[in-house]
Amino acid sequence: MTRPAAITRDAIRDLYDDYYGTLDDVRLHDWPDFFAEDCLYRVIPRENYEAGYTLCTMQAESRGMLKDRVTGLTRTQMYAPRYYRRFPTAPRIVGEGEGGVQVRHNLLVVQTLIDKTSDIVLSAVCHDRVVEDGGRLRFAERIVVFDSEMIPNSLVYPA
Repeated sequence: MTRPAAITRDAIRDLYDDYYGTLDDVRLHDWPDFFAEDCLYRVIPRENYEAGYTLCTMQAESRGMLKDRVTGLTRTQMYAPRYYRRFPTAPRIVGEGEGGVQVRHNLLVVQTLIDKTSDIVLSAVCHDRVVEDGGRLRFAERIVVFDSEMIPNSLVYPA
């Protein structure tokens, strides 16, 4: 099967550059638009992922649920001010078909509280499915599998 013409390696790289730039710049209201309307977003420990369990730290099954997550982050939750920086490796195409392109890459997330030194809060591998939707590339599925069984309860922003 061949991939849709719009899903080129450069277009995929641009998607990731825009995605991580949006998150690092804390433009959270723009984040859900990177996903198809019907999508799966999951942040899950490696142990559960490898065992086939779906119990995860964070999950959304539609763009609407992602918008709700943003509302929770920006209006209702209280937490100390912080900055996140995401350090992804280059995305690697690992499969393709009519359902989109499967992409995998590693991700390191560093958190800085304004009165403390920076800490690594997440080391993960991302398993994504990218599709053409509404004239642009979007994530139909994004599964962030973090390596440690423990992550700080301060992981409040999307990965």
